[in-house]
Amino acid sequence: MIRETGDLINRIIWLRQATAGSYNCNDERMLAALFTHCLCMNRVIFSLVLCLAAGSASASIINVGPGDSYSKIESAQPGDQVVIAPGTYAFRVYLTNQATPANPIVIQAQDPANRPVWDFGTNLVENAPGSYGAGDRGRGGWQFSGAKNYCVSGIVFRNCRTASQNSAGIRYYNGTTNLYIKDCLFTLNDNGMTGGTQDSQAAVEYSEFSSNGNLTASSPTHNMYIYGGYFALRYCYVHDSVQAENFHLRARQATLEYNWFARATNYEGDLMVDDDFSGSGPFSQSLTLRGNVFVQSSAPQNHSQVIVLFNDTGLTNLTLSLQAVFNTFIGYGGSSAFVHLANSDGTSMNAVESDNIIYGTTVPVQVDNTNAGAVIGVNNWIASNANAGPLAASVRSPTPGFNNSTVEDYTLATNSICIGAANVSVFGLPGKEYYQNEVTTCQWRIRPSASDLGAFQSGNMNLPIGPHSPRPLPALRITPAGASLTIAWPLFASDFRLFMSGLSFPFAWAQVGFLSSTSATEVSVLAPTTGATAFFRLQQ
Repeated sequence: MIRETGDLINRIIWLRQATAGSYNCNDERMLAALFTHCLCMNRVIFSLVLCLAAGSASASIINVGPGDSYSKIESAQPGDQVVIAPGTYAFRVYLTNQATPANPIVIQAQDPANRPVWDFGTNLVENAPGSYGAGDRGRGGWQFSGAKNYCVSGIVFRNCRTASQNSAGIRYYNGTTNLYIKDCLFTLNDNGMTGGTQDSQAAVEYSEFSSNGNLTASSPTHNMYIYGGYFALRYCYVHDSVQAENFHLRARQATLEYNWFARATNYEGDLMVDDDFSGSGPFSQSLTLRGNVFVQSSAPQNHSQVIVLFNDTGLTNLTLSLQAVFNTFIGYGGSSAFVHLANSDGTSMNAVESDNIIYGTTVPVQVDNTNAGAVIGVNNWIASNANAGPLAASVRSPTPGFNNSTVEDYTLATNSICIGAANVSVFGLPGKEYYQNEVTTCQWRIRPSASDLGAFQSGNMNLPIGPHSPRPLPALRITPAGASLTIAWPLFASDFRLFMSGLSFPFAWAQVGFLSSTSATEVSVLAPTTGATAFFRLQQ
């Protein structure tokens, strides 16, 4: 989902005219900060434009209570807002409408502190009331089929089970795109969440997946099972899968960042073959793991691995890739491979493994067939007796130096060897970190630097950001640098892009072509001072 800063310009405030220097604006009330510059008589002129985000043209507000049926939710059109009152609901929801990014369909809890609960109890989902009557109607309490631009917030999904033992709280498929889920709880379902087909897109944030799975199922069930498409998971607490993994991914591209994963029954997670691949290829899939905490079960059923890449269907002409950076892994003290390339069949696989803390195992990486698979990585903390394998410049000591691991405080003590030990030249530096543990969950905070190993930066005192907190907005910093200007913004906004426009209204924004660089604290570009005047803004 695209979020843009600065669509509606209200006014221009000239801040000051200053001798060449820098100006750093850090007002979180602003939705955009646009700077203009020119080099004139050795002075840099700064201007700021305050902008309000363009609101979607909401068609109507649909209030839903426990006495209502699925029809009110399913009737929502682009721009509508569905507000669901507290209570217990036991009907199926089938959503197929196609909204736009500018006018999404929003479905949310009336009271986030007292979330509505979809609980089917001992009733199978397929036997519950609902509009969808096909044979797969039991595959999800809520199903999204070909839907576009839905935002779902503040719903509890519980006891979604089907006779075929593969139901889920939410199932999305048939090319569903721009599905955004936040502040939801998935618990005691066959699978917490399933879906992903063709070019489907889904993002889940600030949500908990707890104790999903079915021990009687013949096929493995998981806290989440993503079949294909594109998938992102952020600021979530995923723990205690009942039967198999915390995450089972077949996505074409998946990004899991700033989450806390704990105690999967089997092993934590994997990347396997996309269900939609067919033909001769070539095919490729990738998984990014950044800034996550992994706490291994004390007795996992599969104790040989933690994260695995595996070609389970024997698909030819396939490449599986993994990037694992700035994660903290807490093992049970055995020899589980933190990263396992299970490619004994000769499938092409590769992984980058850098700046992690890999504690509680002697095997940071395992490659079954080194002729077809390769792992590179630098500056990982591993135990003194661990086998570094292909990993270079490893940081070794008896322990990483956590503040208090007995209460799951895996932040770094002041004397930790991991402080300042990161290699900041690696790609994908983190600007955020999960907050805080398994008691205070599903939040994040700005990480002031990426100089330390693992998921947490030492001494971080920034406040947490939850699902309903005001989102911090990045400040642009402009500093003269000879015949150029350095334009920089914080690392937590590394997914923002810099745009430029002339001063004539209406503004014509275009992404700048300046080459960007990343440090441990910020992203920056070097812009030439040509004498022309321009506005700059950040857009995500």
